[in-house]
Formats: sequence, C-alpha cells, structure tokens
Amino acid sequence: MADEFSMAPTATPEQRIDQASEAIRRMAEDTMFEPRPQDRWLHHLSEATRAAPLQSIAVAFLLGVFLARR
Repeated sequence: MADEFSMAPTATPEQRIDQASEAIRRMAEDTMFEPRPQDRWLHHLSEATRAAPLQSIAVAFLLGVFLARR
C-alpha cells in the first residue's frame, strides 16, 4: 500500500500528473458507491431542482409570494 502512493523521485512531471490523476480516479470510484445519508424530502427536492431548474425557480418565487402575504 505504501508503494502505491509513493512517487519515484526520477519520475517526469507528466508521469507524476498521470499517477496523481489515477489516484484521484480511484478515490472517486471508491466514494462514488458509498450510500450517503440524506433526508428523503431534501433528496427529492435536489433531484427536482437539477431536472427542472426553471420550474424550481418559479415554485420558489410563488412560495415566497405566498409566505410574504401571510
């Protein structure tokens, strides 16, 4: 394991960049499949915002207007 992350002192800058890129890719793949705890409604809200950003802005505006009148 220690060898996996150590870079040879004679490596060229391109080789060091490639090694660092590969290490970042491996870390991203490792964390990509970990389940993240989320509130159910917050998860649905964030998914809806990504799927329909303009509609989300319109709903937020209308909700703001409604709450301001109360």
